[in-house]
Amino acid sequence: MSQNSNLMREVRLFENHSEREQMENLSELFAVLNALEHLEKMFSRDHVTADEYKTECFKLIDQYKVTMRLVHGATSIEEFAKKYRLHCPAAIERIREGRPITVKDDQGNVLKHIASIVEQFITFLDSLRLNTRAVDDLYPVLDDLYNAINSTSRVPIDANVTTKVKKWHDRLSSMAATDEISDDEARQMIFDTEGAYQSFQKALNEQKH
Repeated sequence: MSQNSNLMREVRLFENHSEREQMENLSELFAVLNALEHLEKMFSRDHVTADEYKTECFKLIDQYKVTMRLVHGATSIEEFAKKYRLHCPAAIERIREGRPITVKDDQGNVLKHIASIVEQFITFLDSLRLNTRAVDDLYPVLDDLYNAINSTSRVPIDANVTTKVKKWHDRLSSMAATDEISDDEARQMIFDTEGAYQSFQKALNEQKH
C-alpha cells in the first residue's frame, strides 16, 4: 500500500517562486517553438495564406526573443531543443534568419541589419561604461547583439566577432539574474566587445572595396 501511495504522490517541478517562474518560461519557450514549427508545415502545405503566415511568423519570432531573454541558462535554441527533445528544424531555421521565408533578405534588409548590429554594439558598450553590472540589465542587451549577429549570413561576420560576443553571452546566460559582474570582468568585456566591433567594421570596409 505504501508503494502505491508513493506512486500517487504529486511530483513537484519547483520548490520556490523563482523555480516556478523558470518552469513557466521554459514551457512558454517550448510552446512558441512548437507553434512556429507547425506554422512552417501548415504554410508549406498551403493551409494558410502568405499574409496569415507572415503575420503569425513575425509574432512568434518576437515572442521567442522575449521568452528567450527570460529563460535562465538557455545558451542557444539548438541546445534547448536538444535538451527537451523538441524536433523543430523549420522553427530553428526561421529563428536563425529572423524573418518569414516569404520576406526576401534583399540589400535594403542587409543595410538595415548592419545598422541594427552597430546600434546593439554601441548600446552594450555604453551600458558597461555607465557602470551597469547587474546581469538582468546587461544580458538582454547582449542577447540582442548576439541574435543580431547570428540572424543572417549576408552580413560580414568573422570568427573574431562571433567568438568574443559568444564568450560573454555564454558567461552571462549561466549566471543568475540577481548576480553582478565584477569591475575586472566589465573591463575585459569592454575590451573584447570593442575588439569584436572593430573587426566587424573592418569586414564592412573590406566588403566595400
